Amino acid sequence: MGMRFVSYTISSKDVPGRWSLVLFMKGCNFRCRHCHNWRLVTGDEKDDITEREVLCEVSSNPVTDTLVLSGGEPTVHNPQKLIDFVLRVKSKNPLLKVRVDTNGYAPQVLEKLREVVDGFAVDIKSPIGRSSRYSYTAGRKVDTIRIRDSAYIADGLPLTIFRTPKYPWLTEGEFAEIEEFVSSLRSPWYLNEFYEVPSCPFNV
Repeated sequence: MGMRFVSYTISSKDVPGRWSLVLFMKGCNFRCRHCHNWRLVTGDEKDDITEREVLCEVSSNPVTDTLVLSGGEPTVHNPQKLIDFVLRVKSKNPLLKVRVDTNGYAPQVLEKLREVVDGFAVDIKSPIGRSSRYSYTAGRKVDTIRIRDSAYIADGLPLTIFRTPKYPWLTEGEFAEIEEFVSSLRSPWYLNEFYEVPSCPFNV
Protein backbone atom coordinates (compact mmCIF):
# COMPACT_ATOMS: atom_id res chain seq x y z
CA MET A 1 0.00 0.00 0.00
CA GLY A 2 1.29 3.46 -0.90
CA MET A 3 1.58 6.50 1.33
CA ARG A 4 -1.46 8.54 2.31
CA PHE A 5 -1.68 12.21 3.22
CA VAL A 6 -4.09 14.46 5.05
CA SER A 7 -4.05 17.34 2.58
CA TYR A 8 -1.89 19.37 0.25
CA THR A 9 -1.47 22.94 -0.87
CA ILE A 10 0.46 24.84 -3.55
CA SER A 11 2.85 27.39 -2.06
CA SER A 12 5.43 29.91 -3.27
CA LYS A 13 6.61 30.67 0.28
CA ASP A 14 7.73 27.34 1.73
CA VAL A 15 10.78 27.07 -0.52
CA PRO A 16 12.03 30.55 -1.49
CA GLY A 17 12.06 31.08 -5.23
CA ARG A 18 10.18 27.88 -6.02
CA TRP A 19 6.58 26.72 -6.39
CA SER A 20 5.95 23.80 -4.09
CA LEU A 21 3.37 21.09 -3.64
CA VAL A 22 3.27 20.80 0.17
CA LEU A 23 1.98 17.47 1.51
CA PHE A 24 0.80 17.27 5.11
CA MET A 25 1.25 14.06 7.10
CA LYS A 26 -0.24 13.35 10.51
CA GLY A 27 1.52 12.24 13.66
CA CYS A 28 4.43 13.74 15.58
CA ASN A 29 6.81 12.85 18.41
CA PHE A 30 6.70 16.40 19.83
CA ARG A 31 3.87 18.38 21.42
CA CYS A 32 5.13 21.88 20.74
CA ARG A 33 3.52 24.91 22.35
CA HIS A 34 1.49 26.92 19.85
CA CYS A 35 1.77 24.21 17.18
CA HIS A 36 0.00 25.45 14.05
CA ASN A 37 -0.81 21.95 12.87
CA TRP A 38 -1.79 20.39 16.19
CA ARG A 39 -4.78 18.61 14.65
CA LEU A 40 -2.35 16.69 12.46
CA VAL A 41 -0.26 15.88 15.51
CA THR A 42 -3.17 14.42 17.46
CA GLY A 43 -4.26 12.34 14.47
CA ASP A 44 -7.75 13.84 14.33
CA GLU A 45 -7.54 14.46 10.58
CA LYS A 46 -8.29 11.74 8.00
CA ASP A 47 -5.75 10.56 5.42
CA ASP A 48 -7.88 11.43 2.40
CA ILE A 49 -5.13 12.03 -0.19
CA THR A 50 -3.75 8.89 -1.82
CA GLU A 51 -0.27 8.44 -3.24
CA ARG A 52 -1.82 7.86 -6.63
CA GLU A 53 -3.38 11.32 -6.55
CA VAL A 54 -0.05 12.87 -5.60
CA LEU A 55 1.81 11.07 -8.38
CA CYS A 56 -0.81 12.25 -10.86
CA GLU A 57 -0.41 15.82 -9.62
CA VAL A 58 3.40 15.88 -9.81
CA SER A 59 3.40 14.38 -13.30
CA SER A 60 0.83 16.78 -14.73
CA ASN A 61 1.21 20.09 -12.85
CA PRO A 62 3.37 22.43 -14.99
CA VAL A 63 3.80 25.00 -12.19
CA THR A 64 5.27 23.14 -9.23
CA ASP A 65 8.98 22.31 -9.27
CA THR A 66 9.32 21.14 -5.64
CA LEU A 67 7.53 18.69 -3.38
CA VAL A 68 7.63 19.30 0.37
CA LEU A 69 6.82 16.58 2.90
CA SER A 70 5.50 18.36 5.98
CA GLY A 71 3.36 17.59 8.99
CA GLY A 72 2.99 16.75 11.66
CA GLU A 73 6.37 15.06 11.43
CA PRO A 74 7.22 12.97 8.35
CA THR A 75 10.01 11.02 10.06
CA VAL A 76 7.63 9.21 12.43
CA HIS A 77 6.50 7.19 9.41
CA ASN A 78 8.25 4.10 8.06
CA PRO A 79 11.58 5.30 6.59
CA GLN A 80 11.64 2.77 3.76
CA LYS A 81 8.12 3.73 2.72
CA LEU A 82 9.17 7.39 2.68
CA ILE A 83 12.20 6.57 0.54
CA ASP A 84 10.16 4.45 -1.86
CA PHE A 85 7.58 7.23 -2.17
CA VAL A 86 10.25 9.82 -2.98
CA LEU A 87 11.75 7.52 -5.60
CA ARG A 88 8.35 6.99 -7.22
CA VAL A 89 7.76 10.75 -7.23
CA LYS A 90 11.10 11.34 -8.95
CA SER A 91 10.44 8.60 -11.47
CA LYS A 92 7.22 10.39 -12.43
CA ASN A 93 8.92 13.78 -12.58
CA PRO A 94 12.75 13.56 -12.63
CA LEU A 95 13.11 17.36 -12.51
CA LEU A 96 11.10 17.70 -9.29
CA LYS A 97 13.07 18.58 -6.15
CA VAL A 98 12.01 17.09 -2.79
CA ARG A 99 12.40 18.63 0.67
CA VAL A 100 11.42 17.15 4.04
CA ASP A 101 10.33 19.41 6.91
CA THR A 102 11.40 17.94 10.24
CA ASN A 103 11.88 18.61 13.92
CA GLY A 104 15.18 16.78 13.65
CA TYR A 105 14.49 14.18 16.31
CA ALA A 106 15.17 11.15 14.09
CA PRO A 107 18.72 11.59 12.72
CA GLN A 108 18.80 7.92 11.72
CA VAL A 109 15.86 8.54 9.39
CA LEU A 110 17.41 11.72 7.98
CA GLU A 111 20.58 9.75 7.26
CA LYS A 112 18.58 7.38 5.04
CA LEU A 113 16.48 10.08 3.41
CA ARG A 114 19.54 12.20 2.60
CA GLU A 115 20.36 9.79 -0.23
CA VAL A 116 17.13 10.54 -2.13
CA VAL A 117 15.99 14.09 -1.20
CA ASP A 118 17.31 17.52 -2.12
CA GLY A 119 17.19 19.01 1.36
CA PHE A 120 15.52 19.41 4.72
CA ALA A 121 13.94 22.22 6.73
CA VAL A 122 15.20 21.48 10.25
CA ASP A 123 13.62 23.26 13.20
CA ILE A 124 16.06 24.50 15.85
CA LYS A 125 13.51 25.28 18.53
CA SER A 126 15.85 26.31 21.36
CA PRO A 127 19.61 26.38 22.06
CA ILE A 128 21.20 22.98 21.45
CA GLY A 129 23.01 23.19 24.77
CA ARG A 130 19.84 23.66 26.83
CA SER A 131 17.91 20.41 27.03
CA SER A 132 15.43 21.66 29.64
CA ARG A 133 14.62 24.73 27.55
CA TYR A 134 14.23 22.61 24.43
CA SER A 135 11.98 20.19 26.31
CA TYR A 136 9.79 23.09 27.48
CA THR A 137 9.30 24.25 23.89
CA ALA A 138 8.76 20.77 22.45
CA GLY A 139 6.44 19.55 25.20
CA ARG A 140 8.52 16.38 25.53
CA LYS A 141 11.83 15.50 27.16
CA VAL A 142 14.36 16.15 24.39
CA ASP A 143 17.85 14.78 23.87
CA THR A 144 19.32 17.75 22.00
CA ILE A 145 22.25 15.68 20.72
CA ARG A 146 19.78 14.15 18.29
CA ILE A 147 18.85 17.62 17.00
CA ARG A 148 22.54 18.46 16.61
CA ASP A 149 23.20 15.25 14.70
CA SER A 150 20.25 15.92 12.37
CA ALA A 151 21.56 19.41 11.66
CA TYR A 152 24.93 17.98 10.65
CA ILE A 153 23.29 15.33 8.45
CA ALA A 154 20.99 17.83 6.70
CA ASP A 155 23.59 20.56 6.27
CA GLY A 156 24.83 21.45 2.82
CA LEU A 157 22.11 19.92 0.67
CA PRO A 158 20.77 22.36 -1.97
CA LEU A 159 17.35 22.91 -0.34
CA THR A 160 18.34 22.59 3.34
CA ILE A 161 17.46 25.43 5.68
CA PHE A 162 17.37 25.80 9.47
CA ARG A 163 14.61 27.80 11.13
CA THR A 164 13.62 29.09 14.55
CA PRO A 165 10.41 30.89 15.56
CA LYS A 166 10.87 33.97 17.74
CA TYR A 167 9.36 32.22 20.74
CA PRO A 168 8.51 34.86 23.38
CA TRP A 169 9.85 32.66 26.20
CA LEU A 170 13.36 32.61 24.72
CA THR A 171 15.78 35.40 25.64
CA GLU A 172 18.00 37.39 23.29
CA GLY A 173 20.93 35.50 24.75
CA GLU A 174 19.31 32.19 23.84
CA PHE A 175 18.67 33.31 20.28
CA ALA A 176 22.33 34.32 20.14
CA GLU A 177 23.28 30.78 21.23
CA ILE A 178 21.21 29.33 18.41
CA GLU A 179 22.79 31.73 15.95
CA GLU A 180 26.26 30.76 17.14
CA PHE A 181 25.46 27.09 16.52
CA VAL A 182 24.01 27.56 13.04
CA SER A 183 26.85 29.90 12.05
CA SER A 184 29.10 26.84 11.95
CA LEU A 185 26.82 25.25 9.34
CA ARG A 186 26.71 25.89 5.60
CA SER A 187 22.96 26.03 5.03
CA PRO A 188 21.01 29.24 5.81
CA TRP A 189 19.15 29.91 9.07
CA TYR A 190 15.88 31.84 9.31
CA LEU A 191 14.56 33.47 12.46
CA ASN A 192 10.82 33.52 11.80
CA GLU A 193 8.00 35.50 13.38
CA PHE A 194 6.12 33.77 16.18
CA TYR A 195 2.34 33.41 15.83
CA GLU A 196 0.29 32.53 18.87
CA VAL A 197 -2.12 29.59 18.54
CA PRO A 198 -4.46 29.93 21.57
CA SER A 199 -6.46 26.84 20.55
CA CYS A 200 -3.44 24.52 20.70
CA PRO A 201 -4.04 21.93 23.46
CA PHE A 202 -0.31 21.62 24.17
CA ASN A 203 -0.06 25.12 25.71
CA VAL A 204 0.19 23.88 29.29
